[in-house]
Amino acid sequence: MEELNISKKQIILILTFSLFIFFGYFLFQNLDSKTKIVFCDVGQGDATYIRVKNKVDVLIDAGPDKKILNCLGKHMPFWDKKIELAFLSHPNKDHYQGFFFINGRYKIERFVTVESPFVSPSYKNLIEALKKNQVLILKKFQGDQINILNDRFLFLWPVKNYFSSQDNDYSHLLLFQEDDFKALFTGDASPKILNLIVKTNTIDFIKNINLIKIPHHGSKNGLTKNFLSISNPKIAVISVGKNNTYGHPAKEVLEMLKAQKVKIKRTDEEGNIVFKLTR
Repeated sequence: MEELNISKKQIILILTFSLFIFFGYFLFQNLDSKTKIVFCDVGQGDATYIRVKNKVDVLIDAGPDKKILNCLGKHMPFWDKKIELAFLSHPNKDHYQGFFFINGRYKIERFVTVESPFVSPSYKNLIEALKKNQVLILKKFQGDQINILNDRFLFLWPVKNYFSSQDNDYSHLLLFQEDDFKALFTGDASPKILNLIVKTNTIDFIKNINLIKIPHHGSKNGLTKNFLSISNPKIAVISVGKNNTYGHPAKEVLEMLKAQKVKIKRTDEEGNIVFKLTR
């Protein structure tokens, strides 16, 4: 077998070229100031990663298992191990279980959740695990907002002291707004709550949405015609598992979206779905 001889000069050239490529990639990443929204393919669950103006990392839900780590590994800068803000729409495993894995690999600064009577021992364990890692736990209600780099997250639901016998009625409705762009994250919101929202003074916030995450993985017990008509979104994303046993997304919901000529994107068909905001 012929030996491969590499001179010291060649090694230096290879290292120099590698450093040049790395520096170019790092510079490119930091010069790009556009916000990126990624609907992560986590199977039958919800998880959305937002990098606000290529500076601040935000996560809305984390899916049912460690698949979320694959999404973050692809779309977060590899040197960044901090999530400044994490939201949990409501304490269902297909929305929060992934946070156990994130908590072991990333530093979460703030974790925003809901006040709900429907909490399991597993969810309580998550809260304790986050507290051990010195994560600030917050609860937010209708009218609250969090501002980041002149963008905002506005809470449209739930109201304080609300009571329901259904756990999905406590799901956050969260509006992300950057300039004129609006994205609405609906968790597993029920028709009852969507109908309440359109009767309150929050209705103006949901009009003419650019992007909506369809409630409850496209279940027929989610989106309503009235809410869709008022929100009038351009694009709808359905976070759903391939060949799931629930029959999601429901035929009725797909037909509702098509009738209003809303562009439909689905994680079970496309995998991770990425949007970059333009200014």
